[in-house]
Amino acid sequence: MLFNALGRVVASADCRVFSDVPRDFYQLNTIDIQYGRQHELFLDKGLIPNNVPSEAVVERLRGIEEMIRNDKNYENIFDGIAIPFCFTDSNAKDDLGSRLEDFWMPMLKKNYEEMVKGSYFKATLQGNSKLRDCVAPATGSGYREFLDSLKESLVIGYYFPTAFQEFDVNSQRARISALPKVPGLMTSLSGPLEIVYSLVSYPRLLFHKNKYSPILLATAVEHIDPRMVLMFKSYGPHLEFWLMSQMLSPSKKQVSEQWSGGITIYSTFK
Repeated sequence: MLFNALGRVVASADCRVFSDVPRDFYQLNTIDIQYGRQHELFLDKGLIPNNVPSEAVVERLRGIEEMIRNDKNYENIFDGIAIPFCFTDSNAKDDLGSRLEDFWMPMLKKNYEEMVKGSYFKATLQGNSKLRDCVAPATGSGYREFLDSLKESLVIGYYFPTAFQEFDVNSQRARISALPKVPGLMTSLSGPLEIVYSLVSYPRLLFHKNKYSPILLATAVEHIDPRMVLMFKSYGPHLEFWLMSQMLSPSKKQVSEQWSGGITIYSTFK
């Protein structure tokens, strides 16, 4: 069994995780998935062509879900939250840091502050760090192929944001390389674009009424400074992006119950 009853990857012996027995202290908000509303939202933002009807996307998403559920290796993955997506980005292969700064982050800020009145979204970069010219797909993450697909066509699939909850960054990147693929679909660690897409679609994703919320890590990408990690977190009623160090000491990296990396399973939609 590759996924447990929480929809998370089962840690292999060489993985570094917060607890041998997975915990559910940190949880994402329960959300009512409404793909039709997502479709209209991203149609308006120019990330879905006008000639692609939502009904066709929903039908394709059902097929992808069935393919995943029918694969014994991925049994239980839908026990965690699964966020459907469909979008394209013709500029995705340009410098990813610049694209985040110039397009994706401003889109998230505008949408979040409009939808959650009285709250803010802000980005914090530790030290003198920056995103522009400094962010690229991590080796073996599968994210370069994801960005290539976005450049050429619509990409459609599911983002599983808590599939790697409690794993340290290195373990996420090593484990994704060892996971078998669902036949006919592509798999990658999740990166900043799926996270922003999900937070635009569901602004209260990180605000559970009764639980603390996890921090969503974009482990599919790496900063030019290998100590740094891209992440999204709640702060009271506010939403924040952080580029921050994962180092507890000069030689020891953090592993946290609150940190959560995701898996993205997708296909192209032409």
